[in-house]
Amino acid sequence: MIQGFETRDNTDVPVRALVNSAKGKLYKRNGPSVGQYEKTHWPEWEEDYNNPILVFGILRGTADLIKNAHAYEQDWYYFDHAYMFGNKHSPSEIFNERIYRLTKNWYHETGLRQLKKADYERIEKYKPHYELKPWKYEGDYILVCPPSDHITKYFREPNWLDDTLKTLKKHTRKEIKVRTKQDTNPLQEDIDGAYAVISFQSAVCIDAIISGVPSFCGVVSMGNPVSEHDFSKIKEPIYSVDRQAWINTLLAGQFTMTEIENGTAWNYVNNT
Repeated sequence: MIQGFETRDNTDVPVRALVNSAKGKLYKRNGPSVGQYEKTHWPEWEEDYNNPILVFGILRGTADLIKNAHAYEQDWYYFDHAYMFGNKHSPSEIFNERIYRLTKNWYHETGLRQLKKADYERIEKYKPHYELKPWKYEGDYILVCPPSDHITKYFREPNWLDDTLKTLKKHTRKEIKVRTKQDTNPLQEDIDGAYAVISFQSAVCIDAIISGVPSFCGVVSMGNPVSEHDFSKIKEPIYSVDRQAWINTLLAGQFTMTEIENGTAWNYVNNT
């Protein structure tokens, strides 16, 4: 029986829906949502790791739940924002429903899945809304997109940006452009002018690869199957022939609220 954990109003919506569809147990938080780096209190929770857990994100105490599930060798299920066409916690502007990604025992899809006929039928709705551009072999600069502070802390990568820049400067004379979370100019403009995009585990790699710009990323990233991980090989990007299979895998791993409520999401993550 899956155990789901509330943390705050927006993220509770998909958690409640999945717990209900899977006939699991929902643990309600005690009072209002706490701060990002505080721990939620679940009054009825008895530290039971005999059953799988379900969380949204790695804040408000969910990181500890994941860590303990690992320690007890227990399955854990993880919700986060959609890979594509989502609008965070608002309805998608295209599909008029909230969309979330859901994975089992990791934070992203990091491989290529063999999809079933029903999976292809389910993701067909997305196809008119994106186009894989031809690979680009030139660009004015290398675009580096560092992870947020809480991601560097969580994955114990406090020096990721400094280390990445040092490596790149040893192996290329190209201009290096750093784009932080605070930058407000359109992301697509930065991607369009880039020779390659460097990230840790950010979804920016999806925008880059769809745009035909090679990706370098960490092995924990959803870009893992179609990206180079050794930043010293900046002159040798991967121009993968598996882009469509990769996009199909990502799209199959995200779900509208209707698909979460009717059991489609729960069945998929447990039967692939």
